[in-house]
Amino acid sequence: MKKIFAIISMALAVFAAQSCLFEQEDLFEESSSVRTSNLMEKARKALVSSEQGWLMELYPESSQKYGGYAFILKFGEDQKVTAYSEIEEGTSTGYFNITAEDGPVLIFDTYNVIMHFFATPNSSRYQAYEGEVEYVICEVSDKLIKLRGCKTGNRIYLRKFEGNPEEYLAKVYAQSEIIIMSGFSGSAGGVDINASIDINNRQVRGTAGEESFSTAFAIVPGGIRFYEPVVAGDVTIEGLSIDSEGTISISEGPAAGTVFETLYPKGYRLYNEYAGKYEFTFSSGTFPVELVPAGDGRHYIMKGFSGIGSDGVYNPDNEHYDCLLTYDKSLGNLHLTIQQLMKDGEYVMYNGKYVGITPVASSKVGGTSGYLSFNSGSGMMTEWNGDVENPEYAWVDNGQYSRPIDTFWLCLYTGPTQTSTTRSSGSVLPVDYKFFGVTHLMYKPTTLKKVNE
Repeated sequence: MKKIFAIISMALAVFAAQSCLFEQEDLFEESSSVRTSNLMEKARKALVSSEQGWLMELYPESSQKYGGYAFILKFGEDQKVTAYSEIEEGTSTGYFNITAEDGPVLIFDTYNVIMHFFATPNSSRYQAYEGEVEYVICEVSDKLIKLRGCKTGNRIYLRKFEGNPEEYLAKVYAQSEIIIMSGFSGSAGGVDINASIDINNRQVRGTAGEESFSTAFAIVPGGIRFYEPVVAGDVTIEGLSIDSEGTISISEGPAAGTVFETLYPKGYRLYNEYAGKYEFTFSSGTFPVELVPAGDGRHYIMKGFSGIGSDGVYNPDNEHYDCLLTYDKSLGNLHLTIQQLMKDGEYVMYNGKYVGITPVASSKVGGTSGYLSFNSGSGMMTEWNGDVENPEYAWVDNGQYSRPIDTFWLCLYTGPTQTSTTRSSGSVLPVDYKFFGVTHLMYKPTTLKKVNE
């Protein structure tokens, strides 16, 4: 009986609470549907009113692990949107719509190469970059529209843009080339700040006094803008100015102009310092190569790879290939990674199959067995000896595989993408196609030494 009484009492209490809610005076003069409709119309008018469009700093993925990227969007009365971005050259046009879901939502509802870049999956990224194309409209004013990603929950701002989109994005690109430092240190708000900068993933992490912080950033002309402000004592840091000399300072607010010490990674080298002729040494010998800039500021072509015949003597007439070396801006070094070999701009083929180098974590002396890695980016990287006049670079594991990579294996693949399923394990290459005319295995590359010309 007591149990039944308790249940009845609870039900009455709930009913009473609901009655109170129903009797509360409406906090708004208009219904939620009317407010949603009004905000939708206000957003539509604002979007199409800006002749130069809106600057959107877009952060894909819920933890913003890829950083933020600049987009410039021009909205038309015909519901067309033309997009510019630092991620793609040129423009792309699609359609947008504003609908009432759980609130007003801005949707890019037809395929647009630029606007759908982070949300379009492919064979190597089945979730793409975990981006999205639907955004809840939170606030609208003449110069700022606040959005929230429907999937990620990320805050996205549209800032009224004035100027030329191509010129702005060119400045963003130029700014990205300036950011080669690994971090900064100093003080603000009465506390010490020590932070690292990851330009590849556009992240800043560090400490302000005893408090840790971590935030993504977007690149703007003259510096970077943080996704989350960094609080240091009584100072809030929204972003940093970074000039062409590498000077880092607070970009705005009461502490604007406060300068930090710029930090660079040990052994850092600028991109253009790698061009030239080298001796490439591995466990079985040395052969000459030339590093030629690929023209994109991100890669080098290593020409003359192989070229050593079965007699152990280098001959430029022997079969040789081009390898692609990736320049890591955050570390200032070069990476030799899993890839298909090239020659004169074409894939190297044998009997209709692709010839590629596959990283190996060797398990026996001599490299007769080991673990193949098909991880994108796995391989080895250079480590500079610090000698400006006679630079020499050691080859070391680049940390992209669970075991240390120390060897490369020349393999055949049934397609241009290297995976465990496309590797043709039973094929044998003739002498001309082997590493240096001798073996399928380049066991333990050791150094890349600059040759004075």
